[in-house]
Amino acid sequence: MFEGYAPGRVYELGDGSLWRQEDRTSEYVCREQPKAKLLYDRSINVTYLDVEGTSGVVAVVPDSGMRGLSAGAF
Repeated sequence: MFEGYAPGRVYELGDGSLWRQEDRTSEYVCREQPKAKLLYDRSINVTYLDVEGTSGVVAVVPDSGMRGLSAGAF
């Protein structure tokens, strides 16, 4: 279950990879397994998460999984 964007939240993608949100964007959206994609901007070396049904994208970094997951897989 995807419950939207929140600072520091960790997202697990369908391939099992974990990504932690780095920016301060907050948006509550409740979706069950929405489509999601990672977008990489080489010019500034930033990866963004784009989730279907949200109004924007958020900056993310790979997460080791040591912190608790606060959002389900999608």
